[in-house]
Amino acid sequence: MQQQKNKKKKFQKHQRSGQQNASSDFLYNGFLLTCDKNREREAVKEAYQIIEQYVEQIYPQESLKYEQLLEQNTNNKSIVKMLYNFDTKVKCVIFIRINSQEFPTIDVDELSRIILSDVYEKSQQVARYIYRMIPIQYVFRATLDEFKKHAQLLVNKHFQLDRPHPWFLIFKIRYTDKINKQQVLSILQELIEPLHYQDWQEPDFVFFVEVNGAIMYINILPKYHEYREYSIRKGGQPVLDTLPERKNNFTDKLVKKVKGSNEQEVQNAINIQDPNSDFQKKEFFVEQDVDLL
Repeated sequence: MQQQKNKKKKFQKHQRSGQQNASSDFLYNGFLLTCDKNREREAVKEAYQIIEQYVEQIYPQESLKYEQLLEQNTNNKSIVKMLYNFDTKVKCVIFIRINSQEFPTIDVDELSRIILSDVYEKSQQVARYIYRMIPIQYVFRATLDEFKKHAQLLVNKHFQLDRPHPWFLIFKIRYTDKINKQQVLSILQELIEPLHYQDWQEPDFVFFVEVNGAIMYINILPKYHEYREYSIRKGGQPVLDTLPERKNNFTDKLVKKVKGSNEQEVQNAINIQDPNSDFQKKEFFVEQDVDLL
């Protein structure tokens, strides 16, 4: 009984903290990060370095403006930054806010596309502490009316009527029970034309929605599976290049576990899908003479 009360107090504490952050109307964009446990401070520093490095490459004028602001900050008490660490009140989850008022030309989607391209196509190692780096276009108070208003902007931008675009909803929620996945999905089905259908395996776009307390983060993400759920630490090779090797290793182990000498039994074991794959459904065929690992 006492344990249930403690859990309830913890839930209310996080909910109140989110409500305080969302007490006024605001609209942010930036990057939602996940990192290792107890590595939040290192991840924030690493995120600043990565974003500033790519801003210098892609937006040299904004980088020059930022350097001028840094020189002014040494003499003024009011400090103007390009990046801010927005407190999410969630362990291992960080949000780096872009100062869009001072730097309006910085596009988080373009930054993310180039960073992920370097990680997966050029095999560059860019992060040590950050696990996922998800671009977020809109951050606002977690209400269904606000969600519908900003979701409409994203749908108008990405879902064109020239051809069907398969899509899928990724929904995560913490420290609140005022919004659920079915409500969000119903709104999206109302906004998105029936021409575009839902497909988890090969979506053109993933509609990403995360709710932490009273704060909601949303964006539409292309190539979600290809970029391994926007992980910048799993990189080195594209996803399709790594799957055959893992599948072969699993096949070898299965062949050794087959108890019969019949060639058809061996072939049935090889046809079983790899359970270690993140991008295949974990379904297995039951074979009498096959002993799974």
